[in-house]
Amino acid sequence: MSSINRPLADPMMTFRLESILQELRAEEAYGRSGRAARTLAKSGRMRITLVAMATGNVIGTHQADSPITLHVLQGHIRFKTNGQEHEMSAGELLFFGPGDADDVRATDETALLITISAIGDDFLMEHPDESEAPQRGEV
Repeated sequence: MSSINRPLADPMMTFRLESILQELRAEEAYGRSGRAARTLAKSGRMRITLVAMATGNVIGTHQADSPITLHVLQGHIRFKTNGQEHEMSAGELLFFGPGDADDVRATDETALLITISAIGDDFLMEHPDESEAPQRGEV
């Protein structure tokens, strides 16, 4: 289902990740560039994105202003941060705060689930909601 016809924020949402990955890998963008992604959910400052990467596909240096989790669902990746190379395989989850991840490379057909929880004004909220506003004493 295209992003135009599907909700990105509901009180409860479930996803069939394998089905979505099959759709992503069938998209023209995946065939052309070796990568396709779909934002599954967004609420206030939180985003969850599923990314399919073909073997050898590289995401260049990515600078994050906010904490991020990167969960390898399938496959294997290599990346650099702070001048050191790291590897992750299916079933591993990485949390990192603001900073750079350099040259994330899929060394196998890979699926990543990326969660971004913005801080400050990294994301402008389209429809601010009292429940998403910081409470007294929160930052």
